[in-house]
Amino acid sequence: MDRNRAGVIIIQDNQLALIERKRNDETYYVIPGGEMEENESSKQAAKREAREELGVDVCVKALYTSFQLNGKHFYFSAEITGGEFGNGTGNEYHVSSKRGTYKAVWIPLEELTGLCIYPKEVISVLISNVSCKHTEAHSQRGESDRLSWVGSMYPYIDEPTFTQVGTVSVGRFGGNSSAGQNKNEDGCLVWTGADWEFAMILDAHKTASSAALILDEFERNQPYLTTILAKETAEAMEELPGVVLALFQNEVFKQKCRDVEGETACLIAVRKDKYLWWFSVGDCLLFLIHSELEAFGESVQNHRSFYEWIGEVNTFDAVVPCYSTGTKELRKGTNRIFLTTDGLLECPHTNYHLPEQVVEKMSKNSVRNGLQQLLNEIQVKGVRDSTTILAWDQMILEEGAMPSDI
Repeated sequence: MDRNRAGVIIIQDNQLALIERKRNDETYYVIPGGEMEENESSKQAAKREAREELGVDVCVKALYTSFQLNGKHFYFSAEITGGEFGNGTGNEYHVSSKRGTYKAVWIPLEELTGLCIYPKEVISVLISNVSCKHTEAHSQRGESDRLSWVGSMYPYIDEPTFTQVGTVSVGRFGGNSSAGQNKNEDGCLVWTGADWEFAMILDAHKTASSAALILDEFERNQPYLTTILAKETAEAMEELPGVVLALFQNEVFKQKCRDVEGETACLIAVRKDKYLWWFSVGDCLLFLIHSELEAFGESVQNHRSFYEWIGEVNTFDAVVPCYSTGTKELRKGTNRIFLTTDGLLECPHTNYHLPEQVVEKMSKNSVRNGLQQLLNEIQVKGVRDSTTILAWDQMILEEGAMPSDI
């Protein structure tokens, strides 16, 4: 019979709380957690397990990750609020020595990769997030042209934040806890090069696992993709769409999607020279803001498409996959490229569901100031859903295509 389980991810002073097991001359580690009791919620179980296995009281926060294996497994971020670490009272501390020893320990994050830690499904996500956090720290100091982030790593609930990655401004807000928000399932990826930017936003639901899976797939293929982007413009823009589509249609990747819990929208935008290419599954939006386009009421390049996802429910498992893609020539002058998840578009007491309202706000400000004003406003207006925005300016010196009668 399948049994559901719950556990806690406690990180303090760059160390992770684990249970050290020694049995039959073998040493391994386990993330604190155990089976859920009857009529117990996953959060209640996580809190109880922290007390029994670690000896501490915790505040259970956002869902960190989950997976399915002989039942559902839920692991939550948590903070210690009381108790004495290492003074657990669970049955495991009182059983026969034949089962080996149990000891609560702190392990530095940088040492995790060299240890045997269970469950593998959780520790792999955590190690990936630690690596992403290291990359992000460098980018915040202006030392990196890359960023990979998923909301389960750090949710930014009640905390608008702004990061610069090369030429790309990144704005993130996990939503308001006062409105009931307790997790962030967005994600983003940014790479920048000499004459190109690669930007991706993800908006998952149920869990952030599907977003993390896509980020991992693209990070693994980063050398290949950036080699393509370094080619001449015509060759790069011809080759890239097929390569991106092949990543999503790969059978190994699709099997990984079937194993995650939840699914995600995905929007990719790539600027190479004076051309912008995009690939969209789901309801994230891409804006291209330029006065010549505004004159004709054009700003949004894709459309919000509902009932399309990648993950547990996967459009690439359908007989005919559903997605949209396109290419746009940038206009002479400053082109502002702007990607957003739906938290901004669905914020109560605003009109940001109307593209012209987003364009007006961004046209009156620098990229960074525009992002700050948008995120600060939706925080004040009580938005619950998370918002992730990527935006940057690109100056084009050449005239764009014009009709023959002008």
